[in-house]
Amino acid sequence: MKQIVTFFALAFFASLSAQHSLTLKRNVYRAADELVKQQVEFKDPGSKGKNLTWDFRLLQPINEEYKLDYFIPDSTNMNRLCGKEHYTRYYYLQRNDSLWATGFENSTTMMEYLKPELKLRFPFMYGDTLYSSFDGKGQYCHRFELAVKGYTRVEADAMGELLLPNFESVKKALRTHTLRYYTQTGKDSIEMILDTYAWYADGVRYPVFESVKTNLIKKVSKQDEQPKDTTVFTTSFYYPPELQTTQVQTDPLPTETNENLSGAAAVFTEATMLPNPVVDNLNINFKLIRSAKVWFTVHTNGGIPICQTSPQNHSEGYNNTTVNMRSLMTGTYTLYVHVDNMVLQRVVIKK
Repeated sequence: MKQIVTFFALAFFASLSAQHSLTLKRNVYRAADELVKQQVEFKDPGSKGKNLTWDFRLLQPINEEYKLDYFIPDSTNMNRLCGKEHYTRYYYLQRNDSLWATGFENSTTMMEYLKPELKLRFPFMYGDTLYSSFDGKGQYCHRFELAVKGYTRVEADAMGELLLPNFESVKKALRTHTLRYYTQTGKDSIEMILDTYAWYADGVRYPVFESVKTNLIKKVSKQDEQPKDTTVFTTSFYYPPELQTTQVQTDPLPTETNENLSGAAAVFTEATMLPNPVVDNLNINFKLIRSAKVWFTVHTNGGIPICQTSPQNHSEGYNNTTVNMRSLMTGTYTLYVHVDNMVLQRVVIKK
């Protein structure tokens, strides 16, 4: 009997390990990633379940260069990330294993979520579901007050094969369905639903396909009337997996021999970081072309900050500092160098 129980337990855990799941290391948004995806005509997401097939081989392009850039808007807060697309900045907060949406802004509208929206919690696999409510206040054209309330439901609701253009396919695609229901949009009689479906390929950071639909729901005043549900916007996005493997990699930092240095690398020069691999303390020697405020933060490969030095005002010339890495686990880390409001990065190995 024990052998039978053990067999089924092993089979169960083996099936779990074989499932495609979204992880903090592989799927969290990452600063310095620059995406160019294709906006295409809306594709119906179809039903939920396992062993499905989605045929998206024929796509009608709308905008073949839809850009999305991720960056850190404030180098004093490395947990805060910004994604810029279509003239709008969307702000996120990475805290432990969770990704939160904290607001957005563009030329006409500013919105700050007093109660952030939970976007994802890692790991996230088929059958997982998240619920959260959000509450935000903002302004329109710097004159009119705005207020939104609602709730969000995120479910990994489907798995299967995704057929894409140019004979490309994703064998083990995982689909997430995010339903954002606005119970308050500033107009008492109007509610809104934003439906977003995203397909992920194993080992690829960002979705390879997305379908988005917005519905307006008008409340009725009479008891015998049904609420009116009107679709006001639909679109889809295609982001070929083979492009992601090249486009989302952080650009290599220019070397000190490059005559066209810019940003932090033009100020923070002749740096040595020893020993690397490091056991206890990482000793950093560097030369500043001008006086600047400098500090260092150490992050996991998933982007989570582990430790930080205090910001210090350094004078022009040669300087040094020490980063204590004694308590860190063995592995590879990213060291961010903050120079005033600029950032560059290095890789550090902990033994």
